[in-house]
Amino acid sequence: MGIVYNTSMSPSKDELVSGWLPQQDFYTGQGTPKLQHIGGFRLEDPQGKVGVELRIYADHSDTSDVVYHVPLSYREAPLHGGEKYLIGTSEHAILGERYIYDAAGDPVFRAQARELLAGKATAQHHSQSFTDDPRIKVKGQVSDKEAVIIRKPVSGASNANGVIGYWENALGQELTGLVLRTA
Repeated sequence: MGIVYNTSMSPSKDELVSGWLPQQDFYTGQGTPKLQHIGGFRLEDPQGKVGVELRIYADHSDTSDVVYHVPLSYREAPLHGGEKYLIGTSEHAILGERYIYDAAGDPVFRAQARELLAGKATAQHHSQSFTDDPRIKVKGQVSDKEAVIIRKPVSGASNANGVIGYWENALGQELTGLVLRTA
């Protein structure tokens, strides 16, 4: 899934996540979030069937500007046993109907996150086709470990092992912080 299509989805990923996020136990906002996509990266499915995108959002619904990390997976058909992880469906203008999941419940995401930690997969740029993203770093001895999603990443150094991601603040400055840690 190295191709990033410059096209529309209806509803958009941001709209779907905005409806799903308030129902999650890690959501600290009040009411409907006002999300802005501010960073992230993609992982490749070796079979080329499932899209995996780790999206970082700022919530501007209040003055706190909380940052949320929402990995998504995109499939052309429903994920067997994945009903509780389904965020919604969307019509992709080129690929047709897509089933969009919280990637925490997707075995392709879990496998590729392990591969990233083991140095066997490379993070891809979130908006450019066929482009590695060298800003994404793996920290510590993490081979053969399961990845745990950090749902509310914080910029700055961390003592934990895992994957360092990036995002931009409101001034366009690049921030980094742990987005996946080891189990």
